[in-house]
Amino acid sequence: MTDTSRQERLRNRVRAVARRVRRRWKAILLALLVVFAVVAVGVVIYLENPYRGDSDRLAAIEDRDDVFLEVEDGTYVLQGGEITDETVGLIVYPGARVHPDSYLWTLAPVVANEDVVVMIPEMPLNLAILDSSAADDVMDRHDGIDQWYVGGHSLGGAMACRYAARNDQRIDGVVHLASYCDESDDLRGTNLAVLSIQGTADGVIDRDTERANRHLLGDAAIVVEIDGMNHAQFGAYGDQRGDTSPTISDELAREQLIETLLEWLREETTGADTNAEKLVGTLP
Repeated sequence: MTDTSRQERLRNRVRAVARRVRRRWKAILLALLVVFAVVAVGVVIYLENPYRGDSDRLAAIEDRDDVFLEVEDGTYVLQGGEITDETVGLIVYPGARVHPDSYLWTLAPVVANEDVVVMIPEMPLNLAILDSSAADDVMDRHDGIDQWYVGGHSLGGAMACRYAARNDQRIDGVVHLASYCDESDDLRGTNLAVLSIQGTADGVIDRDTERANRHLLGDAAIVVEIDGMNHAQFGAYGDQRGDTSPTISDELAREQLIETLLEWLREETTGADTNAEKLVGTLP
């Protein structure tokens, strides 16, 4: 066999090996793409099936004559009457994978007792982190309201803090519900009023981080811990994975939550003497 023939056979073998390697890599790449697509679809399906509000409690909202519910471009709006010069807007970002209707029963007493409109925007894939500026659109659609507070539950509260830290001239305060600010979202340089309500039976929140980050709320912030309240009781969507069992009823949890929130709002919006010092610490 000549040298030319041996070189040709060697080149053919190299080309054959290269073809086999390419075919294997194509098969591996295709398999990875299939796995990624399946996982991505699964994640989207999971996120698009959030916790929903209890049907009986949603029906109770419809039966009330002092609370009215509308859905405006994906935002759930609770109000008790016509907008006035004194009306206060409270925007509440939902927790991760929690639908806005999960908070309607919980927050209905706010609008029934005060000139407050509660607005709960629906988030992309039910994650507030994907639209932390949702408050902008809500406020733009309701330019007749001058006083605004932005808050949220869990991840929604963290994103509300992010919005507030970057838009403190547009709002008056922040309301945390089983939530806290991240290190990058510092409210100490603002003049915002801040209320943080926590549950002592909350099994979802990172309790150590929440306590460590309280300094980010500012010296004037008010922190209230409701004894026996868990994470899911800030809404009305049933049990949540990872949460602990509450030691108080949903009704009592809501009563104390609304009492705290209303008293704080009255003092912040009207300057009325509501004995706010009793809010500091753990409610009985």
